[in-house]
Formats: sequence, C-alpha cells, structure tokens
Amino acid sequence: MKHQLTLAVKKHSIAIERFLRVARHRGFALTNLELEGATNDNLFHVKMTVDSDRPIYLLTTQLSKLVEVKDVQLHTLKQQAI
Repeated sequence: MKHQLTLAVKKHSIAIERFLRVARHRGFALTNLELEGATNDNLFHVKMTVDSDRPIYLLTTQLSKLVEVKDVQLHTLKQQAI
C-alpha cells in the first residue's frame, strides 16, 4: 500500500540521510520525494511517498523518534484497481 508522509525536518544535511535510512531499514520503498528548502523556521519540509505491505505505523513511530524530525503527518493514498 502506498502512503504519503509530510515531514518537518531540521535543516541539517544528516537529517535527510537519517530519515531515508529509517524508511529503508523498515522495509519501505521510496517512490517519490519532494524537498522544500528551509524558510524562516529553519526546517526542511519533505513530502515523500513510500510503498510497502508492512503497517505504516512501523515507519511513522520510528521517524517521530528521530531528534531531527519535528513533525510527521500521514496521508494514505488510495490504490487503483487493476
């Protein structure tokens, strides 16, 4: 199932690497990534789409534990019938 996540991440180069590594280690394939530069709040705003048969809470709970991640929002995408 595909899920779209919106993250607010501290503006550190290592932060992006860390949340991508968490997604990979939890068994989620990254299918789309949009990164908006930091504004006056010193955060990157990231929209990412992941795909996996695993429950999404396995990823969202781990992402929210990262020090660099300030906010995680989940948007479940509907699957199209084949």
